[in-house]
Amino acid sequence: MQAKLVLPAIATRARRSACAVLALALAAAGARAAGPERERGVRLAHEGRCESALPDLDTAGVAAPDDAEVALLAGECRVRLHRYAEALRDLERASALAPERAPVWLALAKARYHAGDPAGAQAALDRAAADLDGDAEWSLYAGMLALGRGEVPEAVRLLERARDLDAQRVEPVASYHLGLALARARDADRAVPALERVTGVWRGTDWSTRAEQELARLRAGSARRVWLAAGAGFEHDSNVVLRGRGVTLPSDISDDADERGVWTASAGGELWRLGSASAGLMASYRGTSHLDLHDFDAHFPSATGWLSLPLDETTLGTARYDFGYAWLDGDPYAATSNWQLSLARDFAAWGTSELYGRAFLDDYFFESDDVPDAVGGVCPPLVTSCGPAGLDERSARRRSGVGAAGGIAHTLRLGDTPPLRDMAVRAGYELAGFDARGREYGHHAHELLAGLSLSLPLEIELDAAGSFAYVPYRRASTYPDPDLASGAYALSGRDRLDHVYRVETSLTRSLGERVSVTMRWRYVDNQSNTRVFDYQQHVLGVYVDVGIGREL
Repeated sequence: MQAKLVLPAIATRARRSACAVLALALAAAGARAAGPERERGVRLAHEGRCESALPDLDTAGVAAPDDAEVALLAGECRVRLHRYAEALRDLERASALAPERAPVWLALAKARYHAGDPAGAQAALDRAAADLDGDAEWSLYAGMLALGRGEVPEAVRLLERARDLDAQRVEPVASYHLGLALARARDADRAVPALERVTGVWRGTDWSTRAEQELARLRAGSARRVWLAAGAGFEHDSNVVLRGRGVTLPSDISDDADERGVWTASAGGELWRLGSASAGLMASYRGTSHLDLHDFDAHFPSATGWLSLPLDETTLGTARYDFGYAWLDGDPYAATSNWQLSLARDFAAWGTSELYGRAFLDDYFFESDDVPDAVGGVCPPLVTSCGPAGLDERSARRRSGVGAAGGIAHTLRLGDTPPLRDMAVRAGYELAGFDARGREYGHHAHELLAGLSLSLPLEIELDAAGSFAYVPYRRASTYPDPDLASGAYALSGRDRLDHVYRVETSLTRSLGERVSVTMRWRYVDNQSNTRVFDYQQHVLGVYVDVGIGREL
């Protein structure tokens, strides 16, 4: 029985040995057939004369298709000549012929990296890791791949190791990418010397030009910025008073639509900056003047202070405070304060995410009138409309209060493909709540947000954003249905519920470094089960902005 098991195994090994011997014989025969071309091609490739080597290597490859050395040298030459698609064909064949040879997998990793296949490049590097972990080029490409994945500390370690192992083989590529990695790690003190090695030793090369650009960006990032901007525009507003569908206008307002002039100004500066960390102040102002509805002329100055600090190489934390004060028709209207904390994290090719939370305080300086109460279900003499007995509308409709919100947003850049450039998409979610002094305005809200920005032909920048909010209020509204507003009315038995749709799009064209022209359209559709809050609004405007900025 044992003999029956052993003999087939011996026969199988014998067949395999015979096949191996036959393969070696055929390869040797092929090598002899391509002898002069192979010998010359191998010599020229080792001398770095790839343009001259490739015709002989290709001839030798045809004569001996199982010659892994020829396939490897041809692939390496094509990588040096930036012919990556052709190199992949040679190196894939070499890896199939000699899967045990680590240099084949390193060469294949290089070709895949430059052909835009980082996952395939990493897989090839992993096949060579056991034998080439101490190789300078292996560490170089492993570091560049780690940087592409956003693994910044690992990229720094590998790229520094590549230089330590054999700087002559990996420069200037290693120092350039090490400078990028250190800049991503917000370590300007080490990034600048790494990039200066490239500009100093390799001056006049493409690598030097790239390093100069990165150095300029780093130096600009350490300079404090100040700016001044002003703008003016003209808008058409289809619903200045936010009149609900079917609601009658007050007798002193002739129409709900109007045109208005708009002017803006802002000034600000960074009080302190170190790399990505900064602190500063900004003041801004917005004013409007209507052609007819002057009761809605507004003035709104505001101020902002912020502090941003990097928490690690890819995460930035920001604390911000905003204060604003508004006048309407010359009378104080409202004041608002907003405190916000946020964390922004850069995931490299996967985009940037922001997690934030904020608290706010709104204070309104006006109050509604108290509606006369019905007596026995009937309005008092000389009163045409009256509300439920015991309801104090002045108290119930107080809008001042405090609120809080938290949310997450993500922005993903989709590349730079003409004619559409600098395309980015964004999406987010926010949960908010508001506790008003009166019962009318207390609510919570869920809001979904989405947006798109890109550069169009003719140097026009497009930005589009939209949102949907589901806003359930805590109580039924104290406002009557307009159809029942005459005589004594009762309140709705349903809590107020709003569905709010918003869209905003803008097209901006720069006219030089400081002047831009923008056309903007905003749309709001507030669908409410309380008709006084059930409205639509379109605002179409054209604006000219002038900005001046400098670095200190």
